[in-house]
Formats: sequence, C-alpha cells, structure tokens
Amino acid sequence: MNQLNPLQKFFRQPKIFISLPSKGLYYEPGALQGDYSNVPIFAMSGMDEIIMKTPDALFTGEATAKVIESCCPYIKNAKHMPSIDIDALLVAIRIATFGDKMSVNKTCTKCGEENEYEIELGNILEYFSGLKFINTINVFENLIIKIRPLQYEEMNYFSIENFKLQKMLYQTNDIASEEEKQKQVDTIYKNLSELQVQLFLTAIETVQVDNTVVTEKAFIEEWLRNTERESYQQIKQKLEENKAVWDMPPQKVACGHCAAENQISVTLDQSSFFV
Repeated sequence: MNQLNPLQKFFRQPKIFISLPSKGLYYEPGALQGDYSNVPIFAMSGMDEIIMKTPDALFTGEATAKVIESCCPYIKNAKHMPSIDIDALLVAIRIATFGDKMSVNKTCTKCGEENEYEIELGNILEYFSGLKFINTINVFENLIIKIRPLQYEEMNYFSIENFKLQKMLYQTNDIASEEEKQKQVDTIYKNLSELQVQLFLTAIETVQVDNTVVTEKAFIEEWLRNTERESYQQIKQKLEENKAVWDMPPQKVACGHCAAENQISVTLDQSSFFV
C-alpha cells in the first residue's frame, strides 16, 4: 500500500533534543544510530504507558527497554546501551510526556511537616550532561585497569540476582535449626561473593601490566580470584564511586513550615516515576 496515511500529520513528533551523557561511547555496534549530541525524544504513546504499568515487564527491565526504543528512535537496542544513559533518557522522556516539572512529596526531617515540591527535571538533565565516566583504575604504577559501564541488560541481571539472594538471606530468619540456618547463610554469602566477581569481570575491559595489555577474560578472572585484598578493594571502590556520581542527584528544598533545608531523592523507579 503506497498511499500516505492521512493521519500522518497527527503522529508523534520530537518534543526535546538531548545529548547523551555517554557521548555515544560504550554502545555495541548497531545499538545507537544517529548523532549522540542531538538525540530526538518523543512523548510516550498510549501503548508505552500500558507497558510501564505491567509489573512483570517492569521487574525484568523489558518495559524500560521498550519505552526507550519507542521514545528515542536513535536507540535501536536499549538492552545493549550503557547504563549511564538510562536515567537521563528516562528524565527526558518524562519531560517530553508531562513537562519539565514533577511534583514530589517530602516530610520535613526537622518539624515533620508534609510538603509538596515541584522538581525541575531540566536541571537533572544538565547535571548528567556534565558528567564523565572514569574508566581507569591505577591499582599500582605498573598495573592499570580499564573498565566500562555495564549495559542495561547486564545491570538489570546483576540487580535481579542480588535481589534474589538478599531475599533468601532475609528468609533464613525463619529457619528453626541454627545449624541449618548457618549452612544456608554461608551458601548465600558465597553466592553473593561470586556474583560480585562476575560483576567485576563484566565491567573490566583490559588489565595492563607494564607494556602488556590483557584482554582474555579467563586470565582476568584468574587474577581476580587470586589478587590481594587491596587490589580487589580498589576495583570495588572505583565502581561504587562511579555509581554514586551517576545516580540521580539529590534536590535541595526548603520546608514551607519551618524553612529547614531538606534533600529529595528522585528515584527512577519506573512503577512510580511515570505517573
């Protein structure tokens, strides 16, 4: 059918354009098509809103991936995009759909008064645009590690697995036998430790020793399992620092009752963010 759809003029149009915080880096081939510095963002469609209210799709991350691909046509495979672009894109989609301001309730930590604040999401986009991912860890003078941000699919996998293990750990409180309880706890902590090793292994791209660059995952894994605690802690610290920097920045607000300063954490929990 070659006839143009007479309803085409009512199709969605880009509402805003943003620059990706990643600067287009860390994308798998084909996952991003277009200029990273001028990315069009569309408002959510009716189908997108339905997807974002589907619990199973939210938990697995499928909903977020589909909505990003729908509202950002430059993103061809959201599961393989670097996680450092996720929050900025979700904020941009929220702006394109509902506008720049978002109402957030906060109870004052000083007087206990309930306040409603309007957060300007454009300021959050500006925050992300000024960030740079630090991808180098100098463990020793002759030992340099190159890391990358996790892909969205990878990040979601590790989050879900960690959630499952933490839930299992909580459930051990119901075990009557102390011996059986301790056995279960030991197994869970062992699995948590293994999960962390796998996360490190996923995030590490290369390890440079003097003039030799090691890219083989098997060699890197063997080193991770046999390195001293100091090296292991430095990797963990750098990953945690990057995560803290790339988390949503807290917003400073003043209580309307007592004028005390409070901070609001805007959580991009998709089940509550897009309402």
